[in-house]
Amino acid sequence: MKKITFLILFFGIMNGYSQSFPLDFSDPLDLMTGYDGCSVTIIDDSGNMVAQVVGGGQFYDTAQLNLAENLNLSDDANNTITFMIKPSAGTTSGNHLLKFEGGVAGPATVELPFTTSGTAWQSVSLDFGSGLGNYSKVVLFTDFANNETDTYWIDDFAGGTNVAPPPPLPTPSTPAPVPLADPATVVSMYGESYPNTYQYSFGTATDVDLDSGSGINNAIKIDFAVAGFGAGYTQTDVSSAQYVHFDYWTSDATTFGLYLISNSPVMEYVYRLPEQEAIVLNTWKSVTIPMSYFTNLGFNSSTWFQYKFDVLAATAGTVYFDNIYFTSAALHTEDFNLSNIKMYPNPSSNILNFQSNEVIDKVLVYNKLGQILFDKSVQNELFSLDISELQSGQYFVNLVAGEAITTKIFIKN
Repeated sequence: MKKITFLILFFGIMNGYSQSFPLDFSDPLDLMTGYDGCSVTIIDDSGNMVAQVVGGGQFYDTAQLNLAENLNLSDDANNTITFMIKPSAGTTSGNHLLKFEGGVAGPATVELPFTTSGTAWQSVSLDFGSGLGNYSKVVLFTDFANNETDTYWIDDFAGGTNVAPPPPLPTPSTPAPVPLADPATVVSMYGESYPNTYQYSFGTATDVDLDSGSGINNAIKIDFAVAGFGAGYTQTDVSSAQYVHFDYWTSDATTFGLYLISNSPVMEYVYRLPEQEAIVLNTWKSVTIPMSYFTNLGFNSSTWFQYKFDVLAATAGTVYFDNIYFTSAALHTEDFNLSNIKMYPNPSSNILNFQSNEVIDKVLVYNKLGQILFDKSVQNELFSLDISELQSGQYFVNLVAGEAITTKIFIKN
């Protein structure tokens, strides 16, 4: 896709400066980067160089540093992190947080709170516990989860063990395919082929140019070990749309979901991979979802105002996204030719029967939270499911035939 005026602005992960533990801020490479209004400088405290962190007054403003070597916290005997901190005014609640991100061989993130009081230099010691991995980024939240702000001096981060970072992940060799939907049928959420009307973004992502030449062809790069990402719009009626579409590329993701969010009240509805369809690695993959999938879940298409890509919990996996849009066009695809499947009786107490004109490869049943209850191989046109063990309520069935997927709803008595 080619560049347009309305490119989404991202609070992206910056490459920034990089250094390793211990950090004493005597080297300019130790300088952390401030986000969400937070600013960080290195200053002279009577001949000792320290980091000065000025809070941004936001709930989650941070000072961050990408590490040249990962910090290994897997050794429970050597993963207590110590540092010094000095509040300038000491008039805030004194509630702060230290977090490590980009986890390898352990949880994707790990964090611990700490407190300060007064205006003197004070020592902080945080024992990060067992079962951890190694981490590529340190993140400091001063005045965590509130709008208070102060100026803090920071010095002498120590603890853990430095290890070599993992090799860089592969990246797409080409941009995503150019979409072919008629612009008159499209409401675009991201991409350069159609105008975007986004108003704000949330989460963490990077806008990456994948054009190898002089042109610009951007994709959203999201590291789900750090955070998901989304954007908000003027409330828009997309009830005429037949499909929602996106393209993705990943070399390592094991899960992620597209959430459509409606307003009044604010409600989220998710199409999650690999539950709804398998994740394909190392190539651009197009995903085109019938809007009926979301409306069957309860999505109010007349009050759409946000989308996001996210995971249920921080999970290693980096994904590039492009060409995110609604379309009212009748797409020329064979992915949705399973609409004539019969499902009966509905409601049912014990047995749910299916009849199809195509061989169904597998069937998945999940609840209203999107949790898979069972995944069954079928390889038949006629089959039945025993639902006697399910609790009473509404459930969803995904029926998969090759690349084709359709969703149906049933009620368990």
